[in-house]
Amino acid sequence: MEQVEVSKLVPNPHQPRKVISEADLQSLADSIRASGILQPILARKDSQGRFEIVAGERRWRAAQIAGLQKVPVIVRELKDQDSAIFALVENVQREDLNAIEKAEGFQLLMQKLGATQEEVAKQVGFERSTVANFLRLLDLPEAVQAHVSRGTLSMGHGRALLALSDREAIELCAEEAVRAGLSVRALEAKVKELLEVSKGDPTKASAASGKKARPVWLNELEESLVEALGTPVSIRYGRKRSQIIIECAGREEFERVFQRLKEA
Repeated sequence: MEQVEVSKLVPNPHQPRKVISEADLQSLADSIRASGILQPILARKDSQGRFEIVAGERRWRAAQIAGLQKVPVIVRELKDQDSAIFALVENVQREDLNAIEKAEGFQLLMQKLGATQEEVAKQVGFERSTVANFLRLLDLPEAVQAHVSRGTLSMGHGRALLALSDREAIELCAEEAVRAGLSVRALEAKVKELLEVSKGDPTKASAASGKKARPVWLNELEESLVEALGTPVSIRYGRKRSQIIIECAGREEFERVFQRLKEA
């Protein structure tokens, strides 16, 4: 292990995590100021002599916010292909990746390795069915994938919606699920009802949903809150009464979000 200047480190182009919230980085930066970086960053030297991060980009970004000049780095000799695969495997095993990021990571691994779902599952230590379920989420419309990424819909909601073949019906049903705060089981019942109505004509499912698409400005508000708070947020908007629901995983995150709101 060696101490490397933060300016000499560069991000990994194969990082599956697309969004790192400012609130999340700030919280990690505060921890680094207090206790330092407890887990070294894994990197390799590229052809230009820079240190390309294989695992630990979030720590590197937070270290910059914390004002560190150097960070602990474990340097390994890895070829381009090996580096990409190592980074993807390490990242898809992380608990803090959302379901869409994991699905995209699995997909990229299959492309890089030229592997089957079963081979990728063995590489990351998952069941083949688990990998298949994640990959199916990529068949959802982009707007619905965005909900799963933000946490306004769960992976279970996404899987329930895939029973519908009409993309418009999927989007309308997803918006209703977010707006009404439907549980996965309630959404499954709704989808079953739509399938019964359609009776072989998928286009009827769109009309049967009976709901207009959710206003874009509501989605933008949700995205802004998710970015600011670093945790899933859903807005249930009504003419007379509306709710903003903030999800917190445990007391520590609850206190962090509370402090963030208090300072706003």
